[in-house]
Amino acid sequence: MKKIIYIEEEFLAPQLCQKFVDFALSKKDEELPYGNEERGGDTYITNIDCGGNLYQGGTPDCIELDDYKIFKDVTNSITDICKGFDNNIRLDYSTIIRWPLGTFMKPHYDNSYQDNPDVFASILYLNDDFSGGHTCFEEFEIKPKTGKLVIFSNSQYLHHVSKIEGGQRFVLSLWYSGLTPPP
Repeated sequence: MKKIIYIEEEFLAPQLCQKFVDFALSKKDEELPYGNEERGGDTYITNIDCGGNLYQGGTPDCIELDDYKIFKDVTNSITDICKGFDNNIRLDYSTIIRWPLGTFMKPHYDNSYQDNPDVFASILYLNDDFSGGHTCFEEFEIKPKTGKLVIFSNSQYLHHVSKIEGGQRFVLSLWYSGLTPPP
C-alpha cells in the first residue's frame, strides 16, 4: 500500500465548486448530523442520491443530479488520480460535508468499517470564505483554497481538521478502500 500525500492547487474552478455548495445548501433539510461535542459539535453530511438509494461507492453512473453532472465527472477524475497511485482500489463513499463554526476533528487515522482497509481519502475544498479548517498532518498543514484537491493515505498518516473559527467549511470527501483484504 502506497503512502502518499498529493495536492493539486486548482483541480476544479471556483464556479464549479459553488455548484456543490449550492447543492448541499438546497438539501440542508436532509443533512445528516455527524459528530459530537468532542469535535466541537456536529458536522453535516449531504449524501448523494443514487436512484433513491445513498451513493456509497463503485461507479457513479447511477447518480441523478440533473444539472450536477459535474459530480460524476469530478468523482471519476479524482478516482482516476487515485488509481494512478494504486489501481487496486474502489470508491467506498462520497459525500459533501458542511463544517459549521466551532467544529474540528481531532488527530486520527481513518479505519474503514468495510472488510477491506482504507487506502486513500480525498478532500476537494468547495469554498475558502471561512477561517480555520485547515487539514493538518504531523509535519505541516494545508490551508483551504476553493478548488484545491488533497489525496492522502488516510490510514497511514495521522491527520486532523483545525477548528472552524469563522464561517462554514464545505468539502467534497471521498474515501477509497482496497479491492482485496490484506493477507
